[in-house]
Amino acid sequence: MKRTNRFQLNFLFLAIFIFVLTSCSPTTETSTTLNIEASATGPFFSGPNSLIAEYEVDLASIEGLEGVSADQLKEIKIKSVNVMLIDTSGTTFDAYKSASLQMVSANTDMQTVAIKNPIDSNTRELTLQVSDDADIVDYFKGQKFSFVLDLDFIEDSFEEESVATINMEINVKHK
Repeated sequence: MKRTNRFQLNFLFLAIFIFVLTSCSPTTETSTTLNIEASATGPFFSGPNSLIAEYEVDLASIEGLEGVSADQLKEIKIKSVNVMLIDTSGTTFDAYKSASLQMVSANTDMQTVAIKNPIDSNTRELTLQVSDDADIVDYFKGQKFSFVLDLDFIEDSFEEESVATINMEINVKHK
């Protein structure tokens, strides 16, 4: 009788082990870069002014995420954010006090993901400090969202348009 119980117990453990192995799929980690162009029309007044970029989510077009569906996404963290001014007037970042990058969608609240305050650069490129807490996976589970780049102008600018390229390196965990 003891031998049968032991056999049943071993069989039960084996069945549970196989079930756990087949139900858990490994998580894959992928690093990739998004290049986004944000813009706003002027004139711009002293203080915060927002450059906006609408982003249509298409995971198949993101390098390293081809074949990944939205429900397979587990976590998306930002590794770095670089902003480059694109204009013909020669404006550099010394025209601004601070910069912040936020994300917002119809289904997800606005979240500040990177900042630079104060700005101490007189070049056309700037690296923002990324929030360690920002998990942006919910934005990529929807159809579209917006990037809002707030630049705090030191003084009024009568430029017709302000354009910046946002290069965001992200780390994606998915099934």
